[in-house]
Amino acid sequence: MGDGNERQWVKPFAQGFALGLIAAPVIAFSAGWITTTGASALAVEAARVQTLAGICTSTAGRIATASNTDLATIKGFDNRAKRDELVAAALADIQVPDDLVGQVTADCSRTFS
Repeated sequence: MGDGNERQWVKPFAQGFALGLIAAPVIAFSAGWITTTGASALAVEAARVQTLAGICTSTAGRIATASNTDLATIKGFDNRAKRDELVAAALADIQVPDDLVGQVTADCSRTFS
């Protein structure tokens, strides 16, 4: 039988193991090594919105060029109606999912404001 030294030898390892079980998930989540399904879904949606808004901006730029519209004339709050018309015309040529239309419209319009 042991003389108690065995318990003293195992105790630091048991404490380290218990601390590791608590610390590992905290470190992993805070460092971004692990993501949740919700966070992944939000990242995918943001990427879709950015991509579609970029297409909208490019299309709106081509429309403005074709109609000899200087993009500087649609900047600012006072020219919001002109900007909204240009963005609406650009979105007419793009298939945007219904759940993303508002976000894509806002992002596209923001690039011209």
